[in-house]
Amino acid sequence: MIRVGRKPDISAAGAVVLRPQQTADAGVRQLVLVVHRPAYDDWSLPKGKVEPGEVPAVSAVREVLEETGVRVRLIAPLDAHSYRIGKHTKRVLWWRAEVLSEQPHEPDDEVDTVLWVTVPEALQLLSYEAEAERVRQAVEQPETTTLIVVRHAKAMERNKWSGHDSARPLTRRGRTQSRELVPILDAFGVRRVVSSSSNRCVSTVLPFVTKHQLTIDRQTILSEERGVGDPAGVGDLLFDLRHEVVRTRRPLVICGHRPVLPAMLVALDLPDRSFNTAECVVVSLTADNQVYAAQWITTPHRK
Repeated sequence: MIRVGRKPDISAAGAVVLRPQQTADAGVRQLVLVVHRPAYDDWSLPKGKVEPGEVPAVSAVREVLEETGVRVRLIAPLDAHSYRIGKHTKRVLWWRAEVLSEQPHEPDDEVDTVLWVTVPEALQLLSYEAEAERVRQAVEQPETTTLIVVRHAKAMERNKWSGHDSARPLTRRGRTQSRELVPILDAFGVRRVVSSSSNRCVSTVLPFVTKHQLTIDRQTILSEERGVGDPAGVGDLLFDLRHEVVRTRRPLVICGHRPVLPAMLVALDLPDRSFNTAECVVVSLTADNQVYAAQWITTPHRK
């Protein structure tokens, strides 16, 4: 792997997509999704360039779907790798992913063959050692489930709002950020939504719940009015939600406020740090409720 100190000229994203298959002896083995690219006559993992204004995690899901017809959710991050293309540097971000649905892929100029192969077959077939290494890393990872904490999107300034603070609305930028969160939450397969009861938090997750016809579990303990003065209560709620995610294996998002986020991070065994508006921390929890990985993701309109 080439280690590059400066920002890459080209950013890309992809996934090691795994699917369990029962064997004849009642065991289970993993299959790996690989593609053949006729323009390069190579075998590779599905990946592609990050579009302008696109979040890499969203790019990874989109590229897998476009190249293979397989819709996935991201499970946990893998190591990135960088390499040179002429005078340019390309950096690829990777995730382990699992299948949500699958449609046949029509051969085209970009990908003419899509195959599910065993791990040994993939390691032999793939044209690039860096990608074979990502497969090895993916199959060695523990099973994890995703819990996401997000700070609410940009809200109207307090000194410009005459109503009750809990009713303070999002700004135009905040509404844009709330829409930009939708594909991010989709990329990780979120299907349960918990939020502070305050309007600015509820409005942040509203576009997502509207798209999927979900309900919002509104928790007053996550509001500034309650949560700042009761960090233990915030921690108790996060403790319960953390165990729920591990038990049900259903990805979940929790939307909160800047002053309450430190107590939320403590409950997730994460160090304190500041959040931009609408910024997420995506936490991968193992079956024994340990934090395996934490990724920080911002929307394109991050401020």
